[in-house]
Amino acid sequence: MFLNKPLIATLLVAAFSLQGCVAPPPRQHVVYHEGADQDQAYSGRYCHRCGTVRDVDQVELRQGNSGGGAVLGAIIGGLIGNQFGHGGGRAAATAVGVVGGAAVGNSVEENNARAASGYAWRYHVELDDGRWATVTQVDNSGVHPGDRVFVRGDHLEPLRERR
Repeated sequence: MFLNKPLIATLLVAAFSLQGCVAPPPRQHVVYHEGADQDQAYSGRYCHRCGTVRDVDQVELRQGNSGGGAVLGAIIGGLIGNQFGHGGGRAAATAVGVVGGAAVGNSVEENNARAASGYAWRYHVELDDGRWATVTQVDNSGVHPGDRVFVRGDHLEPLRERR
C-alpha cells in the first residue's frame, strides 16, 4: 500500500478539483425582468408584469465544453506524474500524467455537460402594457396559450386576478 503523503495529498486535490468541472444546471432565462415583487408590480389597478401567454415552445438546452476540464486534468496529472521516477523517468511520468490527466478531465467535463443538457419551455408573453416578455424555464408551469400570467423574476406564475 502506498504511504507516500505527497501522492495522497495530490490525489485528494485532484479528486476535489475535478468537482470544478461539473457543469451548472440549466439556468432559467428571462428577457424582461424587474426587481419588484407581485404586490409592488401593481400601481392602482394596473399590473406592469402581468400578461397573456401567446406562444409556448419546447427548446433544447445544450451545455458546452469549455476545455477547463482538460486544462485542470493536465495540471493535476502532471503533478501526480512528477511524483514518480528520477531524471528522465520523472520527465516521462510527468508527460504521461499531463496527457492522461487532460484526457480524463475533458471526459469528465463532457459527461457533466451532457448530463446538464436537456429541454426547457419558452413562453412568449404579451404584457398588459404592450411589451413582450420571453421566459425560458426548465419546469413546465402548466400554463397554455391564452392563460393570464405574472412574470416573477425568471419564471411565470399563473395569475389570480385581483378584484
